[in-house]
Amino acid sequence: MTDPLDAIAIVAEVVSWLLLPSGLLLLIIGLSRRAWSSKYRSAKAVITNVTEYDAKLRWFGDGGDVHETVSDLTGPIPAVGDARTVWVHPSRPESARLDSPAHDGRALITLGGILTAVGAIAVAVSFVLPLLG
Repeated sequence: MTDPLDAIAIVAEVVSWLLLPSGLLLLIIGLSRRAWSSKYRSAKAVITNVTEYDAKLRWFGDGGDVHETVSDLTGPIPAVGDARTVWVHPSRPESARLDSPAHDGRALITLGGILTAVGAIAVAVSFVLPLLG
């Protein structure tokens, strides 16, 4: 018959095999996403055309080039000439985003950290419990 501590140690080992690699993978993906989003720069865009579904925005790039994108409307309908802050990535200056990239990867890093911590605790438990029994 299996000792209860041994059974808990086996469960802890299975949990560690599941959570530790997935947590580390999520941490790597989240940190990569944060590194990518840290390169975004803000720019002021002007709304040049508004339809009932979307708005056209124009802004100047780093080299003085004029870029343009179409954005879906959310919230109140803006007027032509209104200014908006857009975030532009240097590798893709022709496409901008309207939401701040400051939050990119945070959920993945948080979840990866939790899973990695629980997996590391499970590794410790799987090693310590058989020694106690």
